[in-house]
Amino acid sequence: MAFEKNVNDARERARNVKLFGHDIHGVLTANTLFCDIEGNKSYGFWHMDGFADLSLTANDIRIAFLDTTSIDGEGLFRAKELKLDKFYYAVTNKPAKLEELKKELNITDAEVGYLGCELSDLPVMKKAGFAVATANAIDEVKALACYITKAEGGRGAMREVCEFILRAMGKWDGWVEKVTKMGYK
Repeated sequence: MAFEKNVNDARERARNVKLFGHDIHGVLTANTLFCDIEGNKSYGFWHMDGFADLSLTANDIRIAFLDTTSIDGEGLFRAKELKLDKFYYAVTNKPAKLEELKKELNITDAEVGYLGCELSDLPVMKKAGFAVATANAIDEVKALACYITKAEGGRGAMREVCEFILRAMGKWDGWVEKVTKMGYK
């Protein structure tokens, strides 16, 4: 199914973002679960997607992991590694968690962005002013989104969204200059 999106509308919406949320599995990972012979499981994260979360944070946009699965070591490690203070797991009601965050940060729906890929993301995407779907999201998520990434989840989708937001805000060139001059840690 083809989904045409209005890029100018998406840019306008992206300009307002103060909080950007996303799931972990299928968004920051490629939905691939690795298991060893002893039953230990692990997921792979795309390094550039982590840099995207750091880049948005450095440009005064809060990041929130809103994951529906129970806590796993990799997700918690990644959140700590990225120094994120908004990491929620086993979230059964993403819109309610979003309402808590909006109240805490004193922001509106229009100031929330969200990147999703699966059915569990639909309720929170309906509340987000800037709803984004990964390239490999299910059709229902793509239909709801105002922007669809070219990259798949766990393969640069978050990095793509970061650049889109910062360009829409007019911050991209300054960020590139800062990172290339000093590096980013």
